[in-house]
Amino acid sequence: MRLMANIALAPLSARNERQGGGHVKGSMIRAHLDWVRDHTSREETIEFYASLPDGVRRQVSTVLAASWYEFSTLIEIDRAILTLFGNGEPRFLERLGAFSAETNLAGVYRFFRREGVHDFFRRSALLHNQFQDFGTSEYSEESETSGTMRHREYTSFSPLFCASAIGYYRECVQLHGGRTVEVAEAECQCAGDAACTFEIRWT
Repeated sequence: MRLMANIALAPLSARNERQGGGHVKGSMIRAHLDWVRDHTSREETIEFYASLPDGVRRQVSTVLAASWYEFSTLIEIDRAILTLFGNGEPRFLERLGAFSAETNLAGVYRFFRREGVHDFFRRSALLHNQFQDFGTSEYSEESETSGTMRHREYTSFSPLFCASAIGYYRECVQLHGGRTVEVAEAECQCAGDAACTFEIRWT
């Protein structure tokens, strides 16, 4: 499988966003907030929380991993992180996705771990609605060391979410023994495509 151009890393202004309607589990939001706590100074952390819209700041004062939160809350958090610490570069959000995979798969969702990469991604696709209440997910094994994850019918989407997914999928592969991992988004609902299609390859 030849990886295509990575839409997730295109300029944010070139793609659309629809925040309303969807919800995600608090574990996603908690991991991104924990990244700020673990990777910035106390002063920077204070500045980050102060930069959040009032409603978002109230919501995240206490985040429970198993509770549902608005998709827009996650996106506003990621936007603040990107602005304050990532110089507006979409690739920076890969760090949030990787950190989320590392913390959640070693912690509250460690029972999701599997022996191999393909088994893990197949299970992840089946349990898609355990983490977000919109859209569908399907995983296809392309070869022994490559696969494709497709997300369709999203009522909520954002290029920030897709950029973070690049890092999440890369870290998931590494946690299951894969090396020299490449992940690219070949199609994106933010760009008007029918699906967000992530092509994944490793050695």
